[in-house]
This record gives sequence, C-alpha cells and structure tokens, in this order.
Amino acid sequence: MRVMLSLAAVVGLALTGAKADDVKSGPGKKIGGAFNVKAFTGEKAGETLCYVCKFSADQTPAAVLIFTQKADENVAKLVQAVDAVQKTNAKLGTCVIGIGGVTGSDLEKLQTTHKLTAPLTVATDTDGPGAYKLNKSAAVTVLVYKRGGEITQSYGFSDTKSAVAKAADIAAAARTAVE
Repeated sequence: MRVMLSLAAVVGLALTGAKADDVKSGPGKKIGGAFNVKAFTGEKAGETLCYVCKFSADQTPAAVLIFTQKADENVAKLVQAVDAVQKTNAKLGTCVIGIGGVTGSDLEKLQTTHKLTAPLTVATDTDGPGAYKLNKSAAVTVLVYKRGGEITQSYGFSDTKSAVAKAADIAAAARTAVE
C-alpha cells in the first residue's frame, strides 16, 4: 500500500513538474484598465496611445494582450499564432507590449524578420501597468479578454520557450473569445 501511495505521489509530482514553467501573472477576472504604450509598428507607429482604450472605442469584441520581457524567436512564433487568428477575424484586437527592458529597436528587429500583424509596442511604465499585476518572474504574460474587460483566459510563463509551446492553446482561446 505504501509503495502505491509513494508511486502516486511521484507521478503527481511529475505531472506538477510539467506545469512548472507556468507562473501566475496578471489580474484575475478583469483587465487592469487603461495604460499607455509607444507603438513601434502597425498603423499607430510612432504614437503613444492606449490600445485598451482603442479596442474599447472601436467596440472590439475580444482582444489579446501579450506582455513580454523578451523579444526573441519564441515570442515571434507566439505572436504569429495569434496573428493567424487576427488575419481570419478582423474583430480580434491584438497588441504586444514590451516590458522590463524590451526596447523599440528589439521589437523593430522582430518585425523586420517576421512581418508580424499585431502592433509591437513598449509600455510607458518599464515594468508594465501596475494595475495588471504582472509577475516579474513571468517572461511572458498573455491575457485574452472580451469587450468590457472580462478575462476569458490568462497565461504566465517563466520563459519564452514555454510560451511558444502553448501558442496553439492561446490562439484557440483568442478564436473562442471573439466568436
């Protein structure tokens, strides 16, 4: 009996370990409200604006906010997965927000290489908007929300490799939120 319980505990720990890269990051049930970014790509490039406000004013039914502390190939692949949903559903709002040292030039390099659809921006607050409760241990935080700010899915990852591994799930959540 003890062997069975020990085996069950080991299996349970192993399964928990598979989720070890997930970190709690972001607000609970509703987004944290308005915040400003500087856009480096997209139709608003060069402007400082609030995309949450823009999505609200445009009555966008759903949006995906991708907060990232890295600007690497994995982030580009994650954004491409969400871009694929955006390209087939113009009703979805998307925005990538660089935080924690990500610069406009970092994002411009990604754009040059990958031709991403989502606007690439940098938060005016280096660590991101305080009301969003972003975990400093999260390399990537993704929030999928509906009009009015109700979060339908949120994801936090300690590294970008873990984030890109969930890209299909994030794209599916975006697709579901906009329907």
